[in-house]
Amino acid sequence: MLPTKIAQRLSRVDNIATLPHVATEILSIIRRQNTTMRQIARVIEQDPSITAKLLRIANSPMWGFSGRVDNLQRALVLLGLKQVSHIVIGVSLYTTFVKLAPNPEFDREKFWLHSIGTSQIARNLARQIGLNFHGEEFVASILHDIGKIVLDQFFSREFVEILKKAHSHGDSVLMWERRILGCTHAEIGAWLLSHWNFPSSIAAAVHFHHSPEQAPTHKSLVSIVRLSDILCEMWGIGFDDDIRAFSPNDDTAWKILNQHSDALNQLDVERFLFQIDKEMDKARMFIEIAES
Repeated sequence: MLPTKIAQRLSRVDNIATLPHVATEILSIIRRQNTTMRQIARVIEQDPSITAKLLRIANSPMWGFSGRVDNLQRALVLLGLKQVSHIVIGVSLYTTFVKLAPNPEFDREKFWLHSIGTSQIARNLARQIGLNFHGEEFVASILHDIGKIVLDQFFSREFVEILKKAHSHGDSVLMWERRILGCTHAEIGAWLLSHWNFPSSIAAAVHFHHSPEQAPTHKSLVSIVRLSDILCEMWGIGFDDDIRAFSPNDDTAWKILNQHSDALNQLDVERFLFQIDKEMDKARMFIEIAES
């Protein structure tokens, strides 16, 4: 439960940041049993701009089908229904929030690079350790810090104070959010996704991405998002200055994932960090396409 004063102000969110129709429809469809590719295609085809961006992303190095995806049906066959759905949702959300008024105290460009970079890392990491989240790790990672955008837009004065306090005192942003607002960006982000009827698994990943051990369900998805978040921070793109070092033996997300994947202990973290260069290039490409 959010503090009353926070919940009251969040009631204004729909007046400014409404989830695009195509994303709303897709979320509704993929929750049903026996969803067909034709149903998904009909929804996406309603928005030619989204369709064009989807095809450009599908043909980019992000998915490895360069030049092979020339129509929506082929994208659905090659990428799969859920992957296509999650790409469309990601593009829709990015284009919605990127239009909001800028805040000179908050580096929006860095924020989106971190968010989409984390999603690219999550896809790569899940594949390497043999865990299949059916694309949910991608969209959950894009959205893991969406509460910060909500704070930026609807709690601007408090958000600036939080950022300044964290910077001057050397403490975590999370601690100052709790102290000033009585809740965190993770809890606010989860509230927004629940309000928009996102799957509970994605809302849980957002809610508990700083504390995967507290997640009552979907712990492995939460943990893949958290670990990818940490790796993106370690690579140098992020906001959590309290992430200084990483030790698998001490990391909660690593321990949780280790219970689900024997391959995790074979992961060379230093080599993986070196490979992140490619993932960040893909993240920049995603942003470039989404903005076009």
